Amino acid sequence: MLSNFKGKPDQAPPPGPTPAKPAVAAAPSPPQPAPPRPTEAAPASATPARPEAICSIGSGTSIVGNITCDGPAQFYGHIEGEVRGSDLLIGEGAEVVGNVIAQEVTIRGRIKGTIRAVRVKLQASGAVEGDIFHRSLSVEDTALFEGSSRRVENPIDTAKPAPRPQLAPAPAAGAA
Repeated sequence: MLSNFKGKPDQAPPPGPTPAKPAVAAAPSPPQPAPPRPTEAAPASATPARPEAICSIGSGTSIVGNITCDGPAQFYGHIEGEVRGSDLLIGEGAEVVGNVIAQEVTIRGRIKGTIRAVRVKLQASGAVEGDIFHRSLSVEDTALFEGSSRRVENPIDTAKPAPRPQLAPAPAAGAA
């Protein structure tokens, strides 16, 4: 088919096999740029794809349940449940009803619940109703904060013992 596009119909039948070989030679030329793309993908997979894997929940989204993100996350919707991640942004218009546990939390929306993070930034449009356990806390002038703030060396570690009470009732129910 390439011979029909390249030359005249009179020249196509005899040199048909010959132009096909250069056409095949021309086809490998585009794959030469293609190997750098997998090479670029290989370093991204060597690092846990953090720059590319950003969890995002849009403003029209409502979630009931717990959310865990391995990398950075941005929330603009409504969430009821526990949110865990490394670097969280609670955007303007977002609302989280539940606990937030992360390395770093930037709050521009509303949180009703306990925040446990190494670094908490409550920005001007942000509002928190609940307690904040942190190592570093910054609150801008017009931000709203109703609750208590406590500096803790490892705020994330203190959040882990919560699931243990759930295990105790199961053996009691089996014995009865």
